[in-house]
Amino acid sequence: MLNNLLHDTVCRRARAAIVNAAHSADEFVSGLGRSRRRILFEAASPLSLAVFRPVLQRLQRDPRLEFWFTTSDRSWDAERIFGAAGISERVISASRARWMKFDGYVNTDFWNMTWLRRRVRRVHLFHGVAGKYGLDAPVRIAPVVGSFDRLLFPNADRLRRYRQAGLVDENGARGQLIGYPKVDCLVDGSLNRAAIQESLGLDPGVPTVLYAPTWSPQSSLNTIGSRLIPSLARLNVNVIVKLHDRSYDRRSQSASPVDWGHHLDAICRSWHVHAAHGSDVSPYLFVSDALITDHSSVGFEFALLDRPIIVIDTPALIQKARVGADKVHALRSASTVVHDIDSATRAVVQ
Repeated sequence: MLNNLLHDTVCRRARAAIVNAAHSADEFVSGLGRSRRRILFEAASPLSLAVFRPVLQRLQRDPRLEFWFTTSDRSWDAERIFGAAGISERVISASRARWMKFDGYVNTDFWNMTWLRRRVRRVHLFHGVAGKYGLDAPVRIAPVVGSFDRLLFPNADRLRRYRQAGLVDENGARGQLIGYPKVDCLVDGSLNRAAIQESLGLDPGVPTVLYAPTWSPQSSLNTIGSRLIPSLARLNVNVIVKLHDRSYDRRSQSASPVDWGHHLDAICRSWHVHAAHGSDVSPYLFVSDALITDHSSVGFEFALLDRPIIVIDTPALIQKARVGADKVHALRSASTVVHDIDSATRAVVQ
């Protein structure tokens, strides 16, 4: 009998009505005396901010909006994410954010978020397009996906997959196709190649090669990276090495044969290679004449520039990251696929 009462539709409706009334009252009272809408952005890493930054810069022009910032990640604190990007106002802890009243919440990572106690409109921006870890249709975390009021899709393919999986309605408003604002700068004329080259100390008289592997114990970084970087440095080219944020994640070091937080700078100093520590890969992509990667979003991003892409074959990565065969084919069909260091360096020379 008790079980029936707890799960009875009438009881559920009554409880929902009470909760809704309480939230409505909270919204009315908290809005008194406030002239601007509060928007909370939560970052999982510096990459999260790079994804959101173009949208933030546009929205900050609206005087009706007020932005707050937080992170709950154990490897990246607020200073390393927001302070490094010049954001110091209204940066708060996740514990404080949890009980504050916000009108909107923006997030870029389904697996890393703070659950707010008071009603808020929730928006998700996708942080990658490579289709790893089931992100093209993450039915395993359907309740988390379903908690967002808007899902802002970077491409039509992912939106279609979410619809087919029942994660968004075919004709509903939750799924919105907006593109990938993070890479607009690659094609909108806002970047200055000569200025970036000068800031990085690159020789404009020789080509530039960017090595940007993904994060994973199975990535090319952890299989051949330590030997590939010196091989590239011996060529008559500028070499930039840009690692994924998570390659520096202290929690992942036990799964990696190299502590890249300490090792990369030593290698780059020894071989006169530029170690890129900026959170946004876009400027590095823009000044590069060729890209070397494995299976990463940067490969798809670099394709916008119509320049040579070299993909290092990493079958263990593809399997572990659960990358669909269609996404693997899409990147490789626009690239030169290599299997070792020698073939990688030959592809650069050619």
